[in-house]
Amino acid sequence: MSVTFLLLFVFLSCSSTPPVIPEGLTPMQFFQRAQEESDNYRWDNALLYYKTFLERYPDDIPNVLAARYEIAFILYKKEQYAESKKLFEELLDTYKKFDNPLAVPQWPKVLAEKVLRKIQERTTPKGKAPPN
Repeated sequence: MSVTFLLLFVFLSCSSTPPVIPEGLTPMQFFQRAQEESDNYRWDNALLYYKTFLERYPDDIPNVLAARYEIAFILYKKEQYAESKKLFEELLDTYKKFDNPLAVPQWPKVLAEKVLRKIQERTTPKGKAPPN
């Protein structure tokens, strides 16, 4: 019985609970905390920070683009390629809607295009050419 209790204790102490995200975090704090979670491979916690940021700061366009990129990239790291691809494509479509796309940060667009190519390489069967 004591071995079972010990194993249960170890298992529960290693499991990660979702963070409580306080009101009033600045955009920079959201991104710092999300990055810390991501650096420690706590992908779901990082996703929670980015998604909560999107809810709380929907009009902060430069950071919205960054958060959307980060969400899609985390899904890519989790090998959820179909969902990641969909989100990267939606992000790229967003850039088409701006009157002046150069007025917003370009790095999410550039990196999304690169990761989409990697997804295509990983999901295309060997010997079959990827679609153009």
